[in-house]
Amino acid sequence: MTIVNLSKENGRATITLDANELVKLCNVLYKAPEDQKNNIYYSLYAAMAIARDLTQYGHLDSWCIEKVVELRSHLK
Repeated sequence: MTIVNLSKENGRATITLDANELVKLCNVLYKAPEDQKNNIYYSLYAAMAIARDLTQYGHLDSWCIEKVVELRSHLK
């Protein structure tokens, strides 16, 4: 994975990924086995799906919105 930039400020980490790497990461998360999914997975994948759609298409499509709603419904 290519990390373009990494910084930490005020207790927050900022990681900048190449757009193609973001898509690859989302594809890996999409294919994760059910037994490996937990609150961290659901939260991360929901955020990454939004970032991916905004990066690739410039907007959120209906699939992404439905997926994010589904992922967030799993959060406890």
